[in-house]
Amino acid sequence: MTDSPATPPSPPKEPQPVPPAARIIGGLLVATIAANLVLGIGLETGTHALAGGLAVLVLALLAPQVRGSRHVFLALSMGLVVWCLLTQPDPGAVLWPALDRSSFIIAFFCALASLQHVAGRSPAIARAAAFLANQPPGRRYLALASGTQVFALMLNYGALSLLGTMARRSAEREADPAVRALRARRMLQGAQCGFSASLCWSPLAFATVITTALLPGVTLGTVVLHGLGASVIIVVIGWLVDRRLKGSLPAGSVPPRRDEAAAHDVSSLWPLAWLLAAVALPALAVDALWGIPPSRTVLGLVPLIAIGWVLIETRRGAKLAELGARSGHYAFRDLPSFKSELVLLATAGFIGTAAGALLAQALEGSGFDLGGVPPRLLLVLPILLIPAAGQLGLNPILFVSLFAQILPSPEEMGVSTISLVMALISGWTLTAPTSPFTASVMIISRLGGVSPQVVAFRWNGIFVAMTALGLAVWVQVLA
Repeated sequence: MTDSPATPPSPPKEPQPVPPAARIIGGLLVATIAANLVLGIGLETGTHALAGGLAVLVLALLAPQVRGSRHVFLALSMGLVVWCLLTQPDPGAVLWPALDRSSFIIAFFCALASLQHVAGRSPAIARAAAFLANQPPGRRYLALASGTQVFALMLNYGALSLLGTMARRSAEREADPAVRALRARRMLQGAQCGFSASLCWSPLAFATVITTALLPGVTLGTVVLHGLGASVIIVVIGWLVDRRLKGSLPAGSVPPRRDEAAAHDVSSLWPLAWLLAAVALPALAVDALWGIPPSRTVLGLVPLIAIGWVLIETRRGAKLAELGARSGHYAFRDLPSFKSELVLLATAGFIGTAAGALLAQALEGSGFDLGGVPPRLLLVLPILLIPAAGQLGLNPILFVSLFAQILPSPEEMGVSTISLVMALISGWTLTAPTSPFTASVMIISRLGGVSPQVVAFRWNGIFVAMTALGLAVWVQVLA
């Protein structure tokens, strides 16, 4: 799989005792968040070694619990370590940056999971999702494509599960099977379009955070601003494709009945606006005042928001007890349950960073120079090659980390840094709806009752091709 799935299941009514191994792993993961947060605010003495050591320990404990491709990624990581130790005069120059990247990815994923834990169980979020899913047909696609982007801030792939499920239920009210199937497809595609668009600008998306870290010289705020332009391109193209699908509805078909109260409850969207402000404003303020990157700030900010959310939604007199129960469930049940995703993402980051550094050395030693390739063509290559790598199941973190290190610098290419950043993010974005191995495609295929190949190629083929063209033009404009 090239990305990670949705939120963990709700806690059982009678929780079983937490195994000791889960307590150890959960504690180490929380410590990894803390170490990376301390490292991010500038206290580097000994913190690099601590954060890297925690990441190694976590992966060692999770290795026996995962299967299949995760063992392949672990084996490749170990192979790279051995290769560097045997062949590199200074192996630490390659391995430490890769280990730093791996540790940060673990910390970032676990910090975001705290928000998933709260949002996935919040009645306010369920009401906001119902509002989007019950919009009238004329504006439903745009509502889902726009709203899913904000939901993805909190729920990541869980946004697709939540909105996709509500969209399917809304479509099931239609009596005609053919109309019902087409409406379900259109609504699911609207949600997937929005999720893909969120990868271009969301300050909590791996695509923006990792790519910004790989190419210094551009701030996350700049990426968010230009990423919003890319998201508009994606949503508009998706809406145009949806208009074409709408024209295939049988003549005289009527809209399904909908929940009129939910469709008009605009106030249900306020929690989304407050959440967006709670994440963005403090992160930007800390960046402006103290120069701490938002990607590091959110390691502490997001768990604080999750704590505040629990306290606000819990009745008086039970706040501390509820917060303690939720915190224990998050640390010792939710986080260890992400074992497969953590191993995949951490090793993909390690392999991409280490292999990219080694490949850059090899290319430099061979005299091969990508500087001879027209810069405008180099900006288009990530948009084509990263989704192509996704067809083989390669995680975008791996491929982007590798690709960013072998490309000439923006200065050497004579283009703006933001154009190269957006080219890499655009390629990452297009992987989400077009690779049968991504969690986003698998979620939509499950809800739509079709295979991942049908979603990736038949449903999304035209949309992805048109979007690739639109994003290629966008990065050329930014260059």
